[in-house]
Amino acid sequence: MRFYLKLSSVLLILAASCANPYKGLKQQPSNNKTALAYKPAFQKEVYRCAVNGRFLLKKFHLSGILFFKQMKNGTVHAIFQNEMGFSFFNFEWNDKGEFKVNSIIPQLDKPAIIKTLKKDFNLLLMNELDINLEKIYKQDRGTAVYYCFSLADGVAYYIADGEQLVRIENAGKRKKVTTIELKGKHSNKAMPDSVLFRHHKANFTIGLHKMTDHVNE
Repeated sequence: MRFYLKLSSVLLILAASCANPYKGLKQQPSNNKTALAYKPAFQKEVYRCAVNGRFLLKKFHLSGILFFKQMKNGTVHAIFQNEMGFSFFNFEWNDKGEFKVNSIIPQLDKPAIIKTLKKDFNLLLMNELDINLEKIYKQDRGTAVYYCFSLADGVAYYIADGEQLVRIENAGKRKKVTTIELKGKHSNKAMPDSVLFRHHKANFTIGLHKMTDHVNE
């Protein structure tokens, strides 16, 4: 009997972990609201960046400085380099939002890695979002508003609480794939002071902390 009780408990936990985390959301009228009101606008932002994860039994760590820079022609660059100026990668989006890899080190030059990083930055910078497909949801309890966009791979939820964007989630049919926590977003158009990307399937994180010293150097 004790064995069956323990087995039942394990099955209940597994069932709860597999439950759709968005099941309780109810669609709301838009009332002319859109998550694109939170789309960041910037000329240059600089972050300390740390990547931590585990592959099989090995841990890995990569750290440096991540630059987001918008050029006068509307092109946006994301450049990740170490403290000595060695570039790990240089990504580019033109004024139409088209993505390009300008350079990347061989260790990161893998289709799956590039695809993941591209999606991460697209979610943060709010690229490739079709306002015509946007839907707005709320839970039965709580004040958070979920702005939902269909993507080529899953959906993206931009979650605002108290009129402030606090989290971005990318999900498949039943599970969260990536959670992006935002802190210190001082205005709708501002880039946040800190960002934490949690990749639930790939088991790694990317932490960003905004730098204010030597930004213009």
